[in-house]
Amino acid sequence: MPSLAKLFSPRSSLGNLEKHGPDIPTSESKTENNKSPTQPQSVAREEQEQLIRTALGRFAHVPVSAIFVLEPKWNSLGLSDEQASLILKTHGPNTPVAERPLAVLRMLWGAIVNPFNILLTILAIVSAATQQIPTFIVMMAMVFASTGLRYWQELKSMVQAVNLIKSVTTNTRVLRYRNSGSEEVEIDQRNVVPGDIIAVTSGDVFPGDCILITAEAITITQASLTGEMMPIEKTVRLAAPRPGETFDLLHNDNVCLAGTSVVTGNGHALVVLTGKDTYMASIASELSRQRPDNATQIGIKRVSYVLMAFMGVMAPIVFIVQGAVSKDWKGAVMFAIAVAVGITPEMLPMIVTSNLALSAVRVARKKVIVKRFDAIQNLGAVRILCSDKTGTLTADLVRISMSTTDAGDLSQLPIKLAYINSSLQTGSRSPIDHAIVDFVDQSEQDVFTDIPRDGWVKQGEVPFDSSRRLLSVLVSRSDDDGSEGLFITKGAVEEVLDLCVSVYNHQLSPSSNAPAPLGLDISASMTSILTADRRQKILGAAQRLNEEGLRLVAVACREQLIKPPMTISCSDENELIFIGFIGLLDPLKPDAAQAIKDLATLNVQVRILTGDAPAVAAKVARDLGLIPSCQHSSSAENEKDVEASPSSKGEEGLILTGTQLAALGDDKEAYNDAIDRCIIFAKLSPYQKLEVVKALRAGDGGRAVAFLGDGVNDALAIRGADVGISVDSGTDIAKEAADVILLEKSLAVVADGVIEGRITLINTLKYIKMATSSNFGNVFSVLVASAWLPYQPMLPLQLLVQNLLYDFSQASIPWDNVDPEYLVAPKTWGAKSIIRFMVCLGPFSSPFDIITFSINWFHYGIRTLDNPRVPLAQTNWFLEGQIPFIQSRASISVVCTTFGIAGIAIAIPYMPKVNTALKLTPPEPMFYAYLVGMIFGYATIVHIVKTLYQLAFKEWL
Repeated sequence: MPSLAKLFSPRSSLGNLEKHGPDIPTSESKTENNKSPTQPQSVAREEQEQLIRTALGRFAHVPVSAIFVLEPKWNSLGLSDEQASLILKTHGPNTPVAERPLAVLRMLWGAIVNPFNILLTILAIVSAATQQIPTFIVMMAMVFASTGLRYWQELKSMVQAVNLIKSVTTNTRVLRYRNSGSEEVEIDQRNVVPGDIIAVTSGDVFPGDCILITAEAITITQASLTGEMMPIEKTVRLAAPRPGETFDLLHNDNVCLAGTSVVTGNGHALVVLTGKDTYMASIASELSRQRPDNATQIGIKRVSYVLMAFMGVMAPIVFIVQGAVSKDWKGAVMFAIAVAVGITPEMLPMIVTSNLALSAVRVARKKVIVKRFDAIQNLGAVRILCSDKTGTLTADLVRISMSTTDAGDLSQLPIKLAYINSSLQTGSRSPIDHAIVDFVDQSEQDVFTDIPRDGWVKQGEVPFDSSRRLLSVLVSRSDDDGSEGLFITKGAVEEVLDLCVSVYNHQLSPSSNAPAPLGLDISASMTSILTADRRQKILGAAQRLNEEGLRLVAVACREQLIKPPMTISCSDENELIFIGFIGLLDPLKPDAAQAIKDLATLNVQVRILTGDAPAVAAKVARDLGLIPSCQHSSSAENEKDVEASPSSKGEEGLILTGTQLAALGDDKEAYNDAIDRCIIFAKLSPYQKLEVVKALRAGDGGRAVAFLGDGVNDALAIRGADVGISVDSGTDIAKEAADVILLEKSLAVVADGVIEGRITLINTLKYIKMATSSNFGNVFSVLVASAWLPYQPMLPLQLLVQNLLYDFSQASIPWDNVDPEYLVAPKTWGAKSIIRFMVCLGPFSSPFDIITFSINWFHYGIRTLDNPRVPLAQTNWFLEGQIPFIQSRASISVVCTTFGIAGIAIAIPYMPKVNTALKLTPPEPMFYAYLVGMIFGYATIVHIVKTLYQLAFKEWL
């Protein structure tokens, strides 16, 4: 590696460059691609990105020899320890953006400020103001219990997530100017500062936004930022920019952004931006904005408003009727408050919280961290799952898919030759080299037994470089005299084709008399001249394979005599014979296809949102069954045209690119139609992913949308979804933004989470619908009693105890079974559904209450306020209100709890002191006969109403 001191002489001429750096035009494509009719982009964010482009462009668009003239305080030999310390104090530590203090108080506030908690607190205050202290105590106990459980569970998950992020400490190698020379030292990446020169090699992660100043065959992966699977070549700039040259932040040849990593090669880079000033931080800064309400929060608010409206209407009516009949207006106030309390399901916060806690525990057993409590219910409501491609649906690995002839027909010869080339080259192995060697070494096919690695001797090598995009080796058989050799070249398709003069004919059988050095007959009888027409056919075959989502490597060879001692160079890469292609792809995760099928059975649509090319995304979608397989056009088109026109693949209407999406920005109707129609969204920026998620959420009257991703470019969409999902191997930003983190790379957990979410929501809705319909029926009964009976049908304290007993009987609902037919469709908090259920089912309990009033009136003769048997009448209605009712396949815990509470209610009138405090009296035995009849009658009516309800509204819970 050349000396850094020689590369950066302080006397280097800047030519026509000014001291402050050249004026750098920046690409406006990013701004255009972010156009959306749903919401204008943040001016602050655009300004921040412009500052980043300006800062990096200042150094990226000058020759490497002139970089340090722009910043005289920076040294090509590295910063001194004193300089680094001073800059660190000025700029602050290079802290990962996701590593923030644990927001304990904010989490507690979020647990407290819950619509149901607020509603109960208001009622509790009213109860305290009217001297109903027991009611106040009970309600506040429910608020504290639900808040405490929610806070504890969320805090535990958040600590787990933070520990996951902090579990990895990254060190960086930097140059320090010491003793008049440069010394390489290793420091914590938090201490890296602007002006530092870092040394990088394969596997290293860039700690900040950097400019390459030396590079030896460096390739980096930007999958976390762009979603592109294949490594990108990076080089240093040796000349001033051409007139009109623009600066592309993500695809500039010498810019390496924070979070990207080196795949092959080594070199040095100048750190320009760190910490909150990096491009990654500009994306993460959007995460600090307040999140929009998700599906569960919106539904809970609507249900709360319904309950408050119902309470606000019915309580005054009860007060007026009761006061007018009894003339006891003070007693009417107390009774109206008791009715308001009775209307409100006091156990609702506790039921919701315990449901969520139980589900969180269940999914935790499957190695899932639930950071936000309501994420489980949101999963149950999800109708659309948007997923990034790289690392989530695919394994984020380069693997061999096929080995083909020049026409695209299967052949093992290209992979055999590529194996010899890759296994014997001594440079830094790229992911492609690893994929080729692993494919052959791990293959169980007999066809590879004739190419044992130790059967070959390398006689020479021309290493890969980014300008040639080729790698060549000269090999001979170890058991030969070494005079006959084979020159094997692999690389980019067009570059290899440019060096070829003929094509190998795979369909011909090798002549038995023809010389076949190295077991390969490449005599004239087995080859054809590479004409212009044949070249176009080869490019057409490459185009078809590209459209199937494959990345191609071309393979060629020729015979060459070996005359030791000899060396080979680029000039030997000529007059080659084109052999064929090797197709590579990022394979699907093993459980991806089955997980997609499972989600489809749950009526969850899957959309792919990726920064990768449309062809690659379409290949993944076809393999997953998201879009139908199709016949591709054989016409040769350049890659740029194909990426811009996915319709050329025969999948028009299902694939949309970021450029096409931006073009629809001024037509809201066309934009929304495209969002609803398309399955694949390719070449998207991080902000476009967010806008697509927003548009999907807003469509069809409002839909719950989940997003699954692991990269920096996914973080905004993860946070903008109703439920954001990441994986433990994802970037810190993605994990911070996520509501759910998968600790194992199993997509099956997502489908399990959807089921758990639906079970949680259905069990919660069971309580709400049963409680509100029962309370609605009770209000009707109270109105009838107030207008008919001269005495209160039940004392306020009795009404409260009855209501609490009923609520406690529902405490086991989180453990209840859910019939499979209720799990096949997304569920959400539907205020209309709750109102409909309440209005349709609630009144059918009133006839049985009226029957009880009639029994008291006609059978027992309790018709006046001063009748000593009034407590008996109140006891009879108290017991009738505790009728247990079990339908379908209830869990054992629900059955035991329901009948257990019913038993307690029956026992209360017989308990000394308790019955006195509640003013209840033991009922006559004959009343139990009436009670049994009412139970069977109620069960029959509910079954009939349920059948009619399901026929009319196609739902139950």
